[in-house]
Amino acid sequence: MIKLYDLDSYTKEFSAKVVTCEENNDGNYRVILDQTAFFPTAGGQTCDTGVIGDEQVLDVIIEDETVIHILKNPIAVGEAVNCRIDWDVRFRKMQHHSAEHIVSGLATKMFNCDNVGFHLSDKEVTIDYNREFTDSDLILLEQKANEAVWANLEIDARYPDENELPNIPYRAKLDLTENVRIVTIPGVDICACCAPHVRRTGEIGIIHLKDMMRHRGGVRIRMICGRDALLDYEEKAKSVLSISNLLSAKQDEVADATAKLLSQIADKNQRITALTKELAVLKLEKVQKTDGNICIFEEDADNDTLRLLANLGKEKAGGVFCAMSGNDQKGYTYIIISENVNLRDWAKDINSALSGRGGGREDMIQGSFSATREEIEKYFGDFLKGE
Repeated sequence: MIKLYDLDSYTKEFSAKVVTCEENNDGNYRVILDQTAFFPTAGGQTCDTGVIGDEQVLDVIIEDETVIHILKNPIAVGEAVNCRIDWDVRFRKMQHHSAEHIVSGLATKMFNCDNVGFHLSDKEVTIDYNREFTDSDLILLEQKANEAVWANLEIDARYPDENELPNIPYRAKLDLTENVRIVTIPGVDICACCAPHVRRTGEIGIIHLKDMMRHRGGVRIRMICGRDALLDYEEKAKSVLSISNLLSAKQDEVADATAKLLSQIADKNQRITALTKELAVLKLEKVQKTDGNICIFEEDADNDTLRLLANLGKEKAGGVFCAMSGNDQKGYTYIIISENVNLRDWAKDINSALSGRGGGREDMIQGSFSATREEIEKYFGDFLKGE
């Protein structure tokens, strides 16, 4: 079988002869051609799509160096067929795979790390490295990668002979000894790779390293380039414009304007919290002392406010004093306190009755309830009666 994608990665259409067509276990058909430009799933990259004759190519795999095309319907053996690659999809993958070589070649040199994973699909491109990067590392790596793009370097892909191969300092995840295809980007990277690439780095357009996350002791980087990077920029530009209009700030000042707004909100929230606490204390002062139990509800009280109410209110209740924050939809956070009841002994019963969880000391327990306010008030209305 002739692998046309090895000879010319820019082959979009070709003619071929059907060598075999066999039904698969799943009802689809495995078709082998005498030559193909369809790149199979390999090297971390998903396969090409397109058509063979009138049949859509569902999948392309490689077994023992033979490329197998998966079709829904059979094609007659010996038939000459016209084939067409989904070029937009193929070219995107070529851009991203070449970009990955640039990024990984530079990363290994700049940060003394190895590329230990690569995934290129129609929706996402990720690269894994076996060390962690800082945000500054990522920015610098992106800058250097784009310098290689703008230099418009020629990308060479070839099979060196067996005498030349041992002298080539190439990157590879596996120990390879034969049929090794070497992709070279001058001054940037030399790597074993079976996938199609663009001819020059300038065709990549731009490389953008979107973000990274910790992954298996190293990092996983999400990358986009070419048209994907342009679309990503356009979406971000729309967001910045919207934020700019909402804040009445220039687009290059939205970060400072947002920080200022968040600071103002934080100040207001602090004042609201202080006022909420004062109001809750004033309400508590009107609560009459009782030999029984007291439940008070403050929907937006924070833990500090609940603790203050509990400490101030415990002397008003001969049984237990319950301070709660929340509502029936979200549930309630509680602090229950008492000078006369061993709450540690009662915590399990209380939580069981009110769909709660929590615990604490003999004089105080805290946690949360999923029960409604009506159910809580009824429970503590009867709590300890008859004891």
